[in-house]
Amino acid sequence: MFGGASYGGYSTFMGLIRNPELFSCGIAWVALADLNLYIQGSNWITDDISETARNASLPEMVGDVEKDSEMLAANSPILNASKLKAPLLMAYGEADLRIPLAHGERMRDALIKAGNPPEWVVYYGEGHGWALVKTKLDFYGRMEKLLQKSLLSGYK
Repeated sequence: MFGGASYGGYSTFMGLIRNPELFSCGIAWVALADLNLYIQGSNWITDDISETARNASLPEMVGDVEKDSEMLAANSPILNASKLKAPLLMAYGEADLRIPLAHGERMRDALIKAGNPPEWVVYYGEGHGWALVKTKLDFYGRMEKLLQKSLLSGYK
């Protein structure tokens, strides 16, 4: 099993893509999935990344969409979704401004197109993490079911 949130969710996607033999399943929540969207932003998606970060920090820390296009393509989960074969739980907060829901929707759609639909859940009223007890109970229940199914089936 490989799992994590935010950058840890990104790492989950990329671990399952690059080293599928190591993991029986994955759990990614509020996970970064589209590097170009993260760096450039979009006028139709609201996030909490400042213009200063977009113009100065992110191109330096993550990559420049023009100069580093090959590297970004090789490391962007949505562009490599066809390589992800393991069972996957994806969960997002509908009100997340750090990693907006569009990241998850794009990754989900890419996985469906590749023939590996994930278990998908959106928690309304949640942001970049789970605050509500009902959300935590639902999410951890879904995690338990995926782990039980994957570990008992011996998927690899």
